[in-house]
Amino acid sequence: MRGGSGQDTVSEDMSPEADPPREAQLPRAPEGIPATRWGDTDLIEMFRDEPTGLVLQPGEVLFKEGDPGACMYVVRTGTLRIRSGSVVFEDVSPGGIVGEMALVDQHMPRSATVYSLTPTELITIDEPRFFTLVARNPSFAITVMRVLSRRLRHMDTRYRLARWPEPDR
Repeated sequence: MRGGSGQDTVSEDMSPEADPPREAQLPRAPEGIPATRWGDTDLIEMFRDEPTGLVLQPGEVLFKEGDPGACMYVVRTGTLRIRSGSVVFEDVSPGGIVGEMALVDQHMPRSATVYSLTPTELITIDEPRFFTLVARNPSFAITVMRVLSRRLRHMDTRYRLARWPEPDR
């Protein structure tokens, strides 16, 4: 798990293989679509009594694209950024989730790099806890599915805008 001193932090290099740059120099997506911020107050309420599982400082990497994934995270405080190469996908604020694909699509590597923009407190949810939450609280499962669906639709829009002009009608 990441966090604490001596962990990965972001660098200033903008090459697709490099770690993400610091906040002040973060690029917009090549298509000109800015990153969006997402959080769900219901998730903050759902996990209000949970202990913080992980604390990140600005620039610390939670996980890198290609890393194995075994848990997801709920943002209690702070802001995380999701990025792949030079493309910023999304900023995730309190009540948001990251890493959910590791639990939904088991044994697949992480699809993006996630790092902190601000001091961030996270709640860690491993696979057994995920299945318990889904069984006991169907709204949690719906929230995860909505996040996945929204992110897919957002990526579809980016891809469509970047690749093809609007067809003549």
